[in-house]
Amino acid sequence: MQILSVSQVNQYASRLLTADPVLSSLTVEGEISGGKIYSSGHYYFTLKDSKAQISCVFFRGSMTGLNFQPADGQHVIISGSACIYEAGGRFQIIVRKMEEAGEGLLYVKFIELRDRLQKQGLFSEERKKALPFLPGRIGVITSPEGAVIRDIVHVLRRRHPGFKLRIYPAAVQGPNSVTDIVRALETANCQADCDVLIICRGGGSLEDLMSFNSEEVAMAVAASKIPVISAVGHETDYTICDFTADLRAPTPSAAAELVLPLKADLLSRLTGCQNKMQTILSYRLCLARAGLNNLLNRPIMKQPASMLYAKAQKLDLLNVRLRNCLKMQVVNASNHFDKLKQRFYPAFSNYWQNCSAKVSSLQIRLNAVILQEYKEGKTALEKLSIKLEAYNPHAVIKRGYARISLADSAVTVSSISQLDPDTAVRIHLSDGKADAKITRLLPAAEKVPE
Repeated sequence: MQILSVSQVNQYASRLLTADPVLSSLTVEGEISGGKIYSSGHYYFTLKDSKAQISCVFFRGSMTGLNFQPADGQHVIISGSACIYEAGGRFQIIVRKMEEAGEGLLYVKFIELRDRLQKQGLFSEERKKALPFLPGRIGVITSPEGAVIRDIVHVLRRRHPGFKLRIYPAAVQGPNSVTDIVRALETANCQADCDVLIICRGGGSLEDLMSFNSEEVAMAVAASKIPVISAVGHETDYTICDFTADLRAPTPSAAAELVLPLKADLLSRLTGCQNKMQTILSYRLCLARAGLNNLLNRPIMKQPASMLYAKAQKLDLLNVRLRNCLKMQVVNASNHFDKLKQRFYPAFSNYWQNCSAKVSSLQIRLNAVILQEYKEGKTALEKLSIKLEAYNPHAVIKRGYARISLADSAVTVSSISQLDPDTAVRIHLSDGKADAKITRLLPAAEKVPE
């Protein structure tokens, strides 16, 4: 009998696992539990289901292609090989590849859509509409064949008999459910027959509720002009429809309780308001009667003419005082005016004489200045006339001189350089003009032969 060491046993078991065609290439689905990344970068975790669990290790080199962050509770599918960790004698799986599976992937999509719609403002409280206190008609979007609609009707009958309900049938699960829910919302808004809408279904897995996590349903709920209550799944279930709706109810039955108040409570409140109103009216009526009696017991109410007589006498007295006051004011104003007139006439007469003397003096000085300016201007004008006459070219011409210009233009000839032999010129005299032609040019140094 061969006796083996512990390490030999583990080595042997490890070789058997490596040689096994199934265990050497495994694909396992389960839920991550107790995951931890060590300083080396390796990820150690436990993969479990409802009955068992397996230790797993995901080495850093194999994690390079991973496009998500593993977390506890996440449902994943791993690929790898089974082995024995010889030092610890622990059965484990060496993970080569990991991907999200089932509800884990659906949950990631749910989170991505939730965050994107939240950034667009679809979940903000400012855009949510208030529910009517007592709706005239309630619309329900759900499957007419499920137990949900019966629960809603039962709750509504118990809370508020006599309600009006309209059902908009729609599949709440399956490939056509999204289209049905969107069409039901659009139909309800087009008909505008309801004051509030309840969109609901019973509980289920995340995959069962995915119709209410679609972007199409979220946009249709946000676009609804009628207030929408979302009651999808159980109290712990949350969907995109819950965030977009104007109000979330934990269950369909809770939605029925929220949409209509308890009729007995309303009647009780109404009775209380009625009693309070009667008490207030009775109290106000008693006060009014007491005030009326007080007024009727006043002397003026018993002898109203006495008040008129006193007022008439007072009015006559005031009239006399007003007349006397006006007369006194007129007398005072007349006396004041006479005093001003006596002071004004002498002062004005002296002022007028002074002003007349000043005007006469200024007039004499003005005439003298104007006469002097006129004489000086006339003298300057005469001097300028004499000088202008001296510079007048016609006067020079009258003394026997002439002005010569080119015949074809009015340019005056002032230099011999402007002329050539046979150039036509025009001679300007005092009593007319004469045309001539240059026969010869003589510089200033030469003398003209006599």
